[in-house]
Amino acid sequence: MLKSLHIGIMGIVFVATAAGLSAQTGPRSYVNFGLGGQFDLAQLGGTITKDGLDSSRPVTNAQGNVTGGTQQAIYAENTLVALNRTSNGLIGVKNNGAMTGINFNVGYEKEGLFGINSLFYRVSVNYTTKVAGGYTTSTVAGYKWLEQEWSYSAWSVPAYIGVKMFNASNDTAVYVAGGANYFKGGWGVAGTVDGDTLRNAFPGLVGPGGALLSDAPTPGIYKENIKFGASGFGLNWLVGAQTKVAEKGHLFFELETILSAGMGTGGTSSPGGAAAIAPIVAYPVVVGGQTYRVGYKLEL
Repeated sequence: MLKSLHIGIMGIVFVATAAGLSAQTGPRSYVNFGLGGQFDLAQLGGTITKDGLDSSRPVTNAQGNVTGGTQQAIYAENTLVALNRTSNGLIGVKNNGAMTGINFNVGYEKEGLFGINSLFYRVSVNYTTKVAGGYTTSTVAGYKWLEQEWSYSAWSVPAYIGVKMFNASNDTAVYVAGGANYFKGGWGVAGTVDGDTLRNAFPGLVGPGGALLSDAPTPGIYKENIKFGASGFGLNWLVGAQTKVAEKGHLFFELETILSAGMGTGGTSSPGGAAAIAPIVAYPVVVGGQTYRVGYKLEL
């Protein structure tokens, strides 16, 4: 992120210098409407696909004796995929990877800041919600013992000051901008990880004390739904390009980076969840990220 910020600042300086040479016909104002995609929501892709989350309880054998290591509160998808291959399909898995979101954007933009036509400011509102990924299930001999579903939604209100470099006819421009934002949002994970049924139905084979999935949680986690939220202020920047496609209409493409994060707390709702993690849990909440956006500017 710091490297991206450095590049963004250098870009602003470069374009500001070049913008002084660009042709202008006068400042304009717009209402912006945008639609974009954001990837690896909450930066949880690593947790979902390869890391998982250790339980606070140790692994035990069939007699309940501690054997070393820790049980799992969240299973990583790569672990389940490997177990599927190892067990010749006895352990089934459906994995969907990290969360991907859709971003809705509306804002107001005004050129001619401080009497300089190439400078502009913008104030926007963004809403992002998950549309794909973040859902994992697993079966043993057809029984669905694991279901983990992640959720995400966030609002941000970024404000920008930036600079545009126009072509000679003033109908196409590239721009960079930086600023600050207010954000509010969060993520959650819900589902079941039923180590108890595995231990009872497949003693010595699957589940706690078994040869496979010996780190499944017991007591089992049933219908858990834990959520973390945060709000505050952060930094943001964007790079983009716009071109005139109608008398008052401009098509634009841009990459927006929002730096927004905080520490959220959430309460577990099941006895198994409280035993595996804690009754009250604190976890980082990353609301920001990079959004690739296409949109339309209506000139006022």
